[in-house]
Amino acid sequence: MILLSDAIRKHLLISESKGIDHILIICIAALSAIGFVMITSATLDYASQNLSNPFYFTIKHTIYLFLGIFSAYIISKIRLSFYIDYSKIFLIFAFILSILVFIPGLGREVNGATRWLNLGIITVQVSEVSRLFLLIWVASYITKNEINKSFDKCFIIISALSMIILFQKDLGSAFLLVITFFSLSFVVGLNIKKILRYAGVVFIILIPLIYYQPYRLKRLLAFQDPWADPSGGGFQLIASLLAFGKGGIFGLGLGSSVQKLFYLPESYNDFIFALIAEELGLLFSLLIIFLFSIVIIRIFYLANKSSTNDLIFGSNLAYVIGFLITYQTLIHIMVNIGLVPTKGMGLPFISYGGTNLLLMFICIGILIRIQIENRQKISQAVQRSY
Repeated sequence: MILLSDAIRKHLLISESKGIDHILIICIAALSAIGFVMITSATLDYASQNLSNPFYFTIKHTIYLFLGIFSAYIISKIRLSFYIDYSKIFLIFAFILSILVFIPGLGREVNGATRWLNLGIITVQVSEVSRLFLLIWVASYITKNEINKSFDKCFIIISALSMIILFQKDLGSAFLLVITFFSLSFVVGLNIKKILRYAGVVFIILIPLIYYQPYRLKRLLAFQDPWADPSGGGFQLIASLLAFGKGGIFGLGLGSSVQKLFYLPESYNDFIFALIAEELGLLFSLLIIFLFSIVIIRIFYLANKSSTNDLIFGSNLAYVIGFLITYQTLIHIMVNIGLVPTKGMGLPFISYGGTNLLLMFICIGILIRIQIENRQKISQAVQRSY
């Protein structure tokens, strides 16, 4: 009986560690498929009128989608020790990339913001890349050093990169970087009082940055009362709220949005959740939130399991990815429904945008690698017990 019990236990342990988290992958595939359909719906008319090819955005998104899947596969083959060994290189590249956009001819300005690096064939939003690179370094550094001793150094470096990103006029990316760092610090054991003190410092710094930047102040005032300036600062939020109102419970039908034709700007990117609500309704919008909830829960479960298996760097990295996806999703949805000021931030796996889509799939590749190394840890532990 004992031998039988041990055999069953061994089988269950190995079975749990086999392969990939299929639930996570299915949810990511579902979100990506929804994104493909909604980007096609959002851009057909616009691309037909302005680019003479109705499938222009769909084709580009498809290319990035396949590149993302391929990247996830390649990244899943790279051992986690690689990121630890070359973490300082990731740190250096994070700053180099962020500075390159200010070099004439390399940086590309769109709507007054210089956030993109022009590589000829493609353009890269550098804040997305540098943010992930820096957080990989942070995850590695606090793995090697106890968080209470390493927090100050990490905070200074995070602040330095955040200031560079702010000069690119990308407050959202800087905020996402800082709040992800604070969240990671909390889950790995930093004293909450210290986090609140430093968060207070960040808040004090943000006040003049918002007050003395007219476009940021305009967005804040428009958020408080969008109807005070319906054709100006409040235009985007009003259009988004009207999309939700028109969609109702079941939506107007796929491709039937009115807001995307004349009123809702960036309906394929910053306001794609509003477009989904208009065309497919409240119930489908709740389904998307449900899918994201499963993805986030599975990522944090992996982070916790990695910590239990003494795979500390893998745990830290999974937490980083989990927080990035969580906060980006929350900010996008809250902007669309008018709970926070308007901020250009896409919905992971769904919005149009090559850089973010590629990086999201790279993150999935890292998560798969963490799952693989957890499997190896469990298998080694089982073998040692026999």
